[in-house]
Amino acid sequence: MYSTDIRGVSTTSAVSNVAGLGETLREKEESIGRWVANTGSGHISEKARQLNESESVYRMATGGGEKDIDLDTYFSPDAPRSNDLFDIDSLLLPSSQNVAAIQEHINKKMPSFLAQNNIPEAPEFIRYDGHGKMVLPEDYAYADQFREAIESDPGLGKALSTVNALASHLAALKELEPFNQEMEAAESQAQIKAIIEKYSHLLSDNRSYPEIQLSFNDKGQLSVKADGSALV
Repeated sequence: MYSTDIRGVSTTSAVSNVAGLGETLREKEESIGRWVANTGSGHISEKARQLNESESVYRMATGGGEKDIDLDTYFSPDAPRSNDLFDIDSLLLPSSQNVAAIQEHINKKMPSFLAQNNIPEAPEFIRYDGHGKMVLPEDYAYADQFREAIESDPGLGKALSTVNALASHLAALKELEPFNQEMEAAESQAQIKAIIEKYSHLLSDNRSYPEIQLSFNDKGQLSVKADGSALV
């Protein structure tokens, strides 16, 4: 082989080293492949396989970072729940990402839920009162039937109440975004005082919060709204 030295390094030697490195990488890839194949029936691989195949898995923002969560399992009444108030690893954060994911999850469930319970149409909207009780339109003809069906499907009921709660917090945080941005840009105590005065209506204990409404179209598709506008 033709060989030349560049700054004391033989090209023949360099090519040989690169080839050896490539062989080592191939061996490592084959080793990893064998490990994956051999653990295909193991607990971790089986769980990963189930997550990969499930249509109810979403990337969610939690207190423990972003995680792939199967929302069917998460909202199931049989799902394990921690009694530790300080365990926030599985706590869903009030983010646009999470609200959008649960909204999509509900949109996959609602049409079949209505059909299985012989409910011709979804309510125009769902709201929740201060006690967490579902409120339906007064003129919704299938209100009693809908409530009974939700009671028999606690997973969907939990998804609805959860997206409402997250949306409420998210909408309040969005209202504060201009305040936070202006405070970060403030360069004097006088500016800070003026900004606090400007947004005092959002900082008061008696402040009003955006009204959250879970709105449904005639096909039973959900749009989470805050004060009448789509939140995500």
